[in-house]
Amino acid sequence: MKPQLLQQQLLVHFLIVYNLTALDQDAIAAEKTRLASESNQDVIKAIKVQKIYPNGFKALYDLSFGVEKGQIFCILGPNGAGKTTTFNVITGKIPINTGKIYIKNQDPSQAHQTTGICLETDTLWNSLTIKQHLEVYAGIRGLKKPETKLAVGYLLEALGLEEYGEKRIIELSGGTKRKVCVALSIIGAPDTILLDEPTTGVDPKGRSQIWNLLKSIVKKKEATLIMSTHYMEDVELVADKLGNG
Repeated sequence: MKPQLLQQQLLVHFLIVYNLTALDQDAIAAEKTRLASESNQDVIKAIKVQKIYPNGFKALYDLSFGVEKGQIFCILGPNGAGKTTTFNVITGKIPINTGKIYIKNQDPSQAHQTTGICLETDTLWNSLTIKQHLEVYAGIRGLKKPETKLAVGYLLEALGLEEYGEKRIIELSGGTKRKVCVALSIIGAPDTILLDEPTTGVDPKGRSQIWNLLKSIVKKKEATLIMSTHYMEDVELVADKLGNG
């Protein structure tokens, strides 16, 4: 059963990047109007964003959307659709040519302290264990030792990683590494979470564990979450509203 908050408040958007003709044009126009409103309080906003690479390839054109507090925004599409480019401009990893992006009314580069990020590629230290990774990130987030112990234990259990806690990253499978990256992005319960294909290489049971954990975090913290995926199974686990091309 879905958490009550999801039933009542959670709006899940599905966007096929760089294929806007496949979407309902009325819905697109309504979203742009909503974003332009002076009363708009969306936590994350992308307004008329364009990204053109030096070779002339137009990866993003007139990309506009907003994500409210307590929402999950899904960027859905196949490989090459522009999901990672969208994610990279939202996180401030790469610059945009035109348009504006805001996270809590700030430039993305200024909002990192309260933002959890899971990149498309695993950024882990091979010689450290899972627990050591979590403890390092907990320290960065400002958690004290008792809080760190509770957070580490909770994440290991929620993601089915208890038996791997003392294993070094180099010993783990690709799917297990993705779970670790997700755990690192949410330790300390940030109120804004950005996940780029967090379930790639993860088995069905593991994907379910990830989504149950993310839904719990969104519910408890009223967090704002953006994630990219090419798995329809992922979005079906959390969808209250779906837009199909």
